[in-house]
Amino acid sequence: MIRVKNGFLIAIEGIDGAGKRTLCSFMKKYLESQEYEVAQFEYPDYSSTWGKIIEEYLHHKIELNINEQFFTYFIDILKDQDKICNVLKKGNIVIMDRYFSSTLAFQCAKGFDFQSALSIIRTMNVIEPDLTLFIQIPPQLALERKFNQKKSLDRHEKDRELLEKVDNIYEKMHSEEIVSKKWIKIDGDRDLKSIEKDIQHILDSYIVNLK
Repeated sequence: MIRVKNGFLIAIEGIDGAGKRTLCSFMKKYLESQEYEVAQFEYPDYSSTWGKIIEEYLHHKIELNINEQFFTYFIDILKDQDKICNVLKKGNIVIMDRYFSSTLAFQCAKGFDFQSALSIIRTMNVIEPDLTLFIQIPPQLALERKFNQKKSLDRHEKDRELLEKVDNIYEKMHSEEIVSKKWIKIDGDRDLKSIEKDIQHILDSYIVNLK
């Protein structure tokens, strides 16, 4: 297997329905076909204590105030930092389906102070992505995709106003390159093959040179 010096961490971000899970799967298969060792993480992690709380909140089984929401989502990701660090030290690639940028985007769109959230994340000295891919799609398209995927949407997936606010915060993080060494925005409102082709080109450009 090919090793990458210091490893390489890629995060995929975007509103619900942007196609993150599909694209993470594509990236993992493509990189493995190029003989890289790849680990993939997905958040929320519904197998964890915090992920189970998030799932209950999203489906209206419990209520959380904005502070409880922020720290529950934050800790659900924070818990894996040692594991991620060890994978990177081996020279492997890590793909994140949502990362700390997602916590910033969603929770700050719901009222948590952006600068306070940023300060908390930086204080904890979390592992920054080497590359964040922001898959941008119109909120209306996101709703249509989710309604086609499943009958019952969670409280975030069906809230168009929230998704618009989340998208705006992603735009801010992208333009200011916040909580990531590099951001690249990808138009997700296209056929899947075109998006995959763009991502393959990006991976080749950023990772091949690190062998």
